[in-house]
Amino acid sequence: MLDNQNKRKEERRQQLLTIALELFATRGYEQTKVADIVAKANVSQGTFYWYFKSKEMIATEVFEQGRAAILDAISKGYRSEKVSIQDSFLSSSHLFEQLFHFAKEHHYFMKILLKGIHSQPSLQLQVDAIKNDMQEAFAQNIRRASELKMMPRPGDPELQSVFVMSLLEGVLSRWLFQTANDEWHQLTIEQLVEKTVQFEFFGLFGK
Repeated sequence: MLDNQNKRKEERRQQLLTIALELFATRGYEQTKVADIVAKANVSQGTFYWYFKSKEMIATEVFEQGRAAILDAISKGYRSEKVSIQDSFLSSSHLFEQLFHFAKEHHYFMKILLKGIHSQPSLQLQVDAIKNDMQEAFAQNIRRASELKMMPRPGDPELQSVFVMSLLEGVLSRWLFQTANDEWHQLTIEQLVEKTVQFEFFGLFGK
């Protein structure tokens, strides 16, 4: 009985988080009221405040869940042993493919992450912290690849991670939020990932 009650409580809590994320992304944080969240969830305001002390608290929890999920995806690209350039390319393609699928499945979270909440400095700091954590995760992957002598020449992992993060942000923003009439929008995720990783590895001049 107790397990069922705890399960229902967690399901309700997750429902509120999911609805809050959708409304923050589609209406904007400032335009979303607690009353809007509870109306969509069909619960009372008392129920909301049983789980969350404030709108900012639920936003923080939304960001923390998204942060954990996206860092988990990036961590799967961590190098444990030396592989060939071809295998490394395939590994990076798999990592980017996971990130692109994550972005598609978590469209609302990515909208907030990529566009920010600049009207709310305390929340924007949280968004920036997630991006910094992502960048550091990429830097860690690059440092590991360098330790395994997989890099063609010595480099600066921190700077290289900035380039990778900027590339990822730019492509994801255009893919997720701009007009679908662009020719490259007709590419499958796999095709877009291949072209993105090709550029990551070989730049403008290719192989």
